[in-house]
Amino acid sequence: MASQFDRHLSRRNMLALGAGTLAQTVAGSAWAQSADVYPSKPIKFVVPFAAGGGTDVLARQVGRAIEPILGQPVIIENRPGAGGGIGTAVVARAEPDGYTFVFGTTATHAMNEYLYAKLPYDPGKDFTPVTLLIRITNLLIVPVASPFKTFQDLIAFAKKSPGKLSYGIVAIGSSAHLASEKLKFDAGIDVVGVAYNSQVTGMTDLISGRLDFMFDSVGNSMAHITSGKVRALAATSLERSPYLPNVPTISESGLPGFAAPGWVGVFAPARTPLAIAQKIQTAVETGFRDAKITETARTQGLDLATMAPREFTDFVAAERVKWGKVIREAKIKLD
Repeated sequence: MASQFDRHLSRRNMLALGAGTLAQTVAGSAWAQSADVYPSKPIKFVVPFAAGGGTDVLARQVGRAIEPILGQPVIIENRPGAGGGIGTAVVARAEPDGYTFVFGTTATHAMNEYLYAKLPYDPGKDFTPVTLLIRITNLLIVPVASPFKTFQDLIAFAKKSPGKLSYGIVAIGSSAHLASEKLKFDAGIDVVGVAYNSQVTGMTDLISGRLDFMFDSVGNSMAHITSGKVRALAATSLERSPYLPNVPTISESGLPGFAAPGWVGVFAPARTPLAIAQKIQTAVETGFRDAKITETARTQGLDLATMAPREFTDFVAAERVKWGKVIREAKIKLD
């Protein structure tokens, strides 16, 4: 039989539990109410890269498109430096109130933590993923005079002749570079990387035949493909690019599941309420109907794509695992 003390303790625990439940309910209601009236002041989107670049142009167009949807001004603030690390860290330290976001990339949120010995933020703990914005499909391209007509041709030769083929590395640690490293491991081939200081010099050497192949984005490659200077053998996306529907994916060309596109998405500080993240995602999805955004995507060869916050959270977590493995196996460091 329970003692009087036990009954008193049990009653006290029940009251404490009830108080805790009430507090959670009140807090949840407060967040729900804040989401209902949100936003009530201007929203800031940090672009962690210089003004005028592809991410900046898209950010400004997205900002203009969602202003009338949210009913508040959207401010774009450029905070470049450290491969996107400076601006990203600013948002990591911001209040989780739904008024500060960052345009994060494959690099800032899935690669840099493995490339650099130390980052001023934790990609996994310091952010609430809000939505995907774009996917950037990379293409495996060869000179037009190359004897390789298909992806299978190139891989077969590379396996038969280890160390004989060269590929271009335009920016060490970029999604195009790491797509090359992933290909080497997944296909089991030995090819030689040649680093370049710019995309232009790398493309020049590819066109002239001094390189055997390289990965580059659809946007960078399209003009050279159209003019007949290079040939695209395969795409790094899981689905064929809508801009080059006749180019097969690597996944369908012999390496099932291979996916190595770059991407850009929206992130908020950790602990930002889910209701607010969902409101921003919905506004972005609606804003993507803007003709200027779709035209920019088309001219740059970008694939517009949104994800709900929870789906985007799972996507980013999988990307971190994938690229962490590639970077560790390739022993790449940028310090």
